[in-house]
Amino acid sequence: MTPDPARARSGSPFSLPAYTVRASRRARHVRLTVTAREGLVVVVPEAWRGDPSAIVAEKRAWAERALSRVAEARALHAAGAEALLPERVELRVAGLAWPVEYRATQATRTSARAGADGMLAVSGDIDDADACLAALSRWLDREARALLLPMLAQVAADAGVSYAGGRVRHQRSRWGSCSARSTISLSRNLVFLPPDLVRALMLHELGHTRVMNHSRRFWDVLAKLDPLAHEHRAQMREAARFVPPWADA
Repeated sequence: MTPDPARARSGSPFSLPAYTVRASRRARHVRLTVTAREGLVVVVPEAWRGDPSAIVAEKRAWAERALSRVAEARALHAAGAEALLPERVELRVAGLAWPVEYRATQATRTSARAGADGMLAVSGDIDDADACLAALSRWLDREARALLLPMLAQVAADAGVSYAGGRVRHQRSRWGSCSARSTISLSRNLVFLPPDLVRALMLHELGHTRVMNHSRRFWDVLAKLDPLAHEHRAQMREAARFVPPWADA
């Protein structure tokens, strides 16, 4: 997604929730997303010239419920980096969890590493909350690649689907995507989701190696790969609740 400069809206005469409009080259339809970091975002195709407030008004009940679910995380983001620092990190996709220990050292760069003692240690200038978050982010990048890429390869092998390659990125707007060359990109935040949902997302993207769009033919292909595809799709709409606020700082 390549966003245009976002246009923040603080509400309308009808007291709509505050929202931001973002234009996307890849969007084919208008869609609403809600995250703890950005709040309510109206994603529109680049050529779209409609009234976003009408879309928000139509989906107001959904938007208000979604905003309510992320209200606590939104407050943490507003409070600043120190409020976001976690005491525990859980990667549900692999059944892993660590208490986080912040250790003051003289290191020139703050780092994060899971040790044999069962702790996830953040070491360095622990009074610098931004540096601690950056260290955790780098650690998460490494863990996500180590966990998700082998899992993607195994899911593809089990399904009998080939793909050109995989990569893991810190992408907030999509859980995954598949390029025209069959390269699959995965959000690193998938590591926080239960394994059945991650597997379903991977099968969805693998389905796009055969059909790039979301036509009836695509859903027929996906149904053979994942008989519970529609159920998983509904569950993925709520999957952001698994992602801790610090991961999107």
